[in-house]
Amino acid sequence: MLVSTVELAWRARRGAELGLTGAAGVGLDWGAIIARKNRIVSSWSEGKDTGLERQGIAVLRGRARFLGPHELEVGARRVTAERVILATGSAPARPPIEGIERALTSDQLLERTTLPGRLVVIGGGMIGMELGFAFGRAGARVTVLQSGPHVLPPVDEELRAALVALAPEAGLDVRTGARVRRIAPDGTVETEIGGRAERFPADAVLAATGRPPNTAGLDLEAAGVAVERGAVKVNGFLQSPTALHVYAAGDVTGAHQHTPAAWYEGALAAENALKGNHRSVDFSVFPTAVFTIPALAQVGLTEAEARRQGFEVAVGRAPFEDSSAAAVRGETEGLVKVVADERTGRVLGVQILGAGAEDLIHVAAVAMRGGLSRRDLAGMHYVFPTLAGSVFDAMWS
Repeated sequence: MLVSTVELAWRARRGAELGLTGAAGVGLDWGAIIARKNRIVSSWSEGKDTGLERQGIAVLRGRARFLGPHELEVGARRVTAERVILATGSAPARPPIEGIERALTSDQLLERTTLPGRLVVIGGGMIGMELGFAFGRAGARVTVLQSGPHVLPPVDEELRAALVALAPEAGLDVRTGARVRRIAPDGTVETEIGGRAERFPADAVLAATGRPPNTAGLDLEAAGVAVERGAVKVNGFLQSPTALHVYAAGDVTGAHQHTPAAWYEGALAAENALKGNHRSVDFSVFPTAVFTIPALAQVGLTEAEARRQGFEVAVGRAPFEDSSAAAVRGETEGLVKVVADERTGRVLGVQILGAGAEDLIHVAAVAMRGGLSRRDLAGMHYVFPTLAGSVFDAMWS
C-alpha cells in the first residue's frame, strides 16, 4: 500500500504533461501514510486472528517445539498429533556485518513516520528494490548495494536491465559487486566495490539480505525432520522425506517466498496430510511480481531459462512506448516480452515491465494455464486502447 501511494503521487506530479495544473506540488505526509498502513494491516490481522476459532478450530497460542515424532510442547501444554504441518514462515536476515545492529529490517523501516533523506539498502533482491524504488520516488536519495553481479537475480535479464536503467531517474544509485564491511556509528556504510573502498553516508540503513526460515527452537531433530540451510526439506507433496507424518508449507521450506505460494502450499499440504498424497506442487504457471515503480511481473520461463532447457526460442516484444493506451496515460515506461517455443508456438513465459504489470501478467498466466498458443493469442480481439493489448501485440512480433 505504501508503494501504491507513492506511485500515485509520482504520477500525479507528472500531470503537467497531461494538461493538469498544480500537480507538481502534490506532497506526501509520511506519517499519515504509515498510520494508514498500520490501520489496514491491523484490520487484516484481526480477522485472521479470530477466523479459525470462529470455524470451531482449536487454537493454542505459544512457542512450540517437538518432544518426539508425534509429541509437541506448546507453552506449558503437551499435545500429540498424527500429522503435523509446519508453517512458521521466515524472518529478516541479519548478515554478519560489523555494526549491523544499526540497520533496520523492512518491518522497522515501515514503522518510521519520517522519510529519511538518505537511505542505504543492503541487498538488491525483491524487498530491497521494492522499498528502494518507493523511497526514491518519494524523494529520498537511495543507494542499493548488491553483493552479486546483478540485482533481482531471478528476473529476466532484458527486463532487469530496463528497470535498472530507470533507477537514476527514480532517485536510486544501484551498485553491484559491493562488499559491505561496516556500518559506522554515524550510519555511514563502508564498502568495497571493485577493489576500492567507498563510503555511503545514510540517515537510515535497510538490511534486505533475504528471509531465512523460522526453524530455530522447533527441535525438529526430535521428530526426525531433515533441514537444509535452515529450511525444512520436503518432497513434491510438501512432505518431509525423513518424517512422513510431517508436512511444511510457505517460507519455512525456503523455496517460494511469496504470499500466494504460501496460500497454495498451505491448502495442498493440509489436503495431502489429511487425505493422503495425491496432489503435488506445480509452479510451472505461477505469476510473480516485484512492486517497483513501475512494477515488473513474470510467469513461466525467462528467455535464459528456456534456452538452458533446450527449447528453440522465439521472442516477441511490445514496448509500451508503442501503445496508444500507454501514451494516453503518460505511462510509456517498459515493455511486454513473450518467450515461446518456435517449433510448437507454445507460450513458455511472459515478462512485463510497466504500469499495471502486476495485473496484466494474469492475462498471460490464464492463457498459459489454458494451453493457448502464441498464434491463438495473436489472433484474439481486445479492447482498444488498453494496456492489456500490448500482451496480445507481443505475440505478433
